[in-house]
Amino acid sequence: MKSLISKNQFLGQPKPEQVHRVIKDGEELMSRIFAYYNIKLFKYADFFVEIWYQQLSNTIDKVVIVEEDDVLHHYDKKIDISDLFR
Repeated sequence: MKSLISKNQFLGQPKPEQVHRVIKDGEELMSRIFAYYNIKLFKYADFFVEIWYQQLSNTIDKVVIVEEDDVLHHYDKKIDISDLFR
């Protein structure tokens, strides 16, 4: 059973706990590459979270809550809405 927490509770957690919660209970939506990072976008509870994984050092450097406008900006090329126009 998922035990989702609020955005404020999430922000109060240490990074390893944030990563664990997102991977365990979040829904991976898509990914993108930026510089040396493989960035995974997740839907967790009622907000979006990016996990910034650096492949060279095999580390997760950042866990970031992302606003909807930023999701649309960074992932617009990967979002397919063609079914809406049929």
